[in-house]
Amino acid sequence: MLATEVGLTEGQVEAELGRLAASGAISRDDSGAVVAAGGLAVTPARHRLLLGGHGYWTWCAFDGIGIPAALELDAVLDTRCPACGAGLRITITAGNPPAGSPVVGWLPGGPCTNVQDDFCPEANLFCTEAHRATWRQTAGDPPGTAATLYALAETGRQVWADLT
Repeated sequence: MLATEVGLTEGQVEAELGRLAASGAISRDDSGAVVAAGGLAVTPARHRLLLGGHGYWTWCAFDGIGIPAALELDAVLDTRCPACGAGLRITITAGNPPAGSPVVGWLPGGPCTNVQDDFCPEANLFCTEAHRATWRQTAGDPPGTAATLYALAETGRQVWADLT
């Protein structure tokens, strides 16, 4: 059915889905159905996102800020600070996170051949800059950049610009 819609053979579609899954751009369930794409999932993950009145999950906290920012939508992201385990709730209004929040994000650097394996596990939000610094030291000083919620939203608008 998808093959017919896009004018490809089933083999070509399956090869492309396999390539996307290998790069971490999509996730598939045991039946082969796509259950996540571009960071937004319909299956449980670490970060919960209420977007457009529907509940989803995201692969990383950056997705939870960046996707609603790019779409200029209201959203609520529920996640946890990896340094202390405290729950964090970020309310996004018309794509904009709250101004002046002490919450800080981490955008991992370094090689990334599979976004879900190489980027998302460390792309988190932290209660404070001190928690981010403690986590980074404990994690072995991984490469990357600290970012405010505003900076995460701006970067998200660029990353997901093709959604708009």
